[in-house]
Amino acid sequence: MRVAMVSPEFLSWGGVGSYMKQLADHLSPEHEVHVICLGKEGGAPQVENITLHVLGTAEDTFMYNNQFQVALWRSFDKLQKEHEFDIMHGNHAQMADIMFKVLGEKVPSVTTVHSTIGSQRMGTRSSGLPANKLEMSEKMTLLLLPLLTTLEKVYMKRSSSLIYVSDFIRDWCQDRIGATCASEVIHNGIDTDLFSPRDRDECLAHFPDLEGAEDIVLFSGRMIALKGIATAIEAASLVDPSVSPTFVFAGNGNAEQWKAMAAKAGLSKDECRFIGPVSYREMPYLYPLASLFMLPSYSESFPMTLLEAMASGTPVVASKVGGVPEMIVDGTTGILVPPKDAAALARSIETVLADRDLARKMSTDARTRVLEEFSAAVMARRTADVYKRTVEAWT
Repeated sequence: MRVAMVSPEFLSWGGVGSYMKQLADHLSPEHEVHVICLGKEGGAPQVENITLHVLGTAEDTFMYNNQFQVALWRSFDKLQKEHEFDIMHGNHAQMADIMFKVLGEKVPSVTTVHSTIGSQRMGTRSSGLPANKLEMSEKMTLLLLPLLTTLEKVYMKRSSSLIYVSDFIRDWCQDRIGATCASEVIHNGIDTDLFSPRDRDECLAHFPDLEGAEDIVLFSGRMIALKGIATAIEAASLVDPSVSPTFVFAGNGNAEQWKAMAAKAGLSKDECRFIGPVSYREMPYLYPLASLFMLPSYSESFPMTLLEAMASGTPVVASKVGGVPEMIVDGTTGILVPPKDAAALARSIETVLADRDLARKMSTDARTRVLEEFSAAVMARRTADVYKRTVEAWT
């Protein structure tokens, strides 16, 4: 089957880019996979066995979605005539692929719903930060909420089939958006060979600046309000000094306000480090350096970073929001804490760092769960089944 996977993100910026790479890699042995995306400054990502169609370059801003819509509008007819795709797989229900759908049906389409505008808005509002402290993407989401919600509804109703990444996001879409087309929940999956426990010295060769850092507590993701950065910083200031962890924040976004917040909370630059964006290829060497991975988000659907940390053998603590409870068995494969509860997050960090036996067992159980439930191979096989059913129904 000739598949066109469509998203501005590929191997960059966020969880959708990671999802695209994992899925494309595991579909390509049996299908002809084309990825239509944007690149980043400095060149397109290097991949094997996948045909890339890079429609320009962009940085991680709200405008890259608009840029991609225009580029896709101009390019898709030509690409379709040249390659005769059997199915289109979109990955931004509310934005990136809508122009193609508005122009008319060309091929059957499957959409993976990673999140919704409504759930993103809820998470951003939960942060309690004033508008001037939000990233531009968050500001524009709030400002354009009615328009984006309408486009989201239109696209979901026009899609031939929908894939939801969690039961949570399925229930949200069916209850609040009224999505009724053929659908299936397929949890995100990852490459468990790539994301796996690794030798510390091997990992330090990739991150020499972390040499000597004690008990790293890692956050990885977009540095935006709904990810709970403020809660993480407050928790860092509450952790018992005798535990003495090093908090490391990795991700895209304006880190300056978070650095200022950390300084105001009394945290030194050594106690709270902001290392900027880390590439997809480097992340497998960062997770194993951490004694704990934290994800204190106010809203999540089914975060790839959490799966990657679990597969890497890193104990995890995360907010009990969205699809996260579908991933973590509380107290066994990780610890769930209430969102915005910095004290609970701090206590959980102390518990894991103080009890090495607990940390080891949690690490082992978490990786086992990912191997059994959330592998990229399983995700790709089930997605290919959806493609087959969608094409058969179309014809």
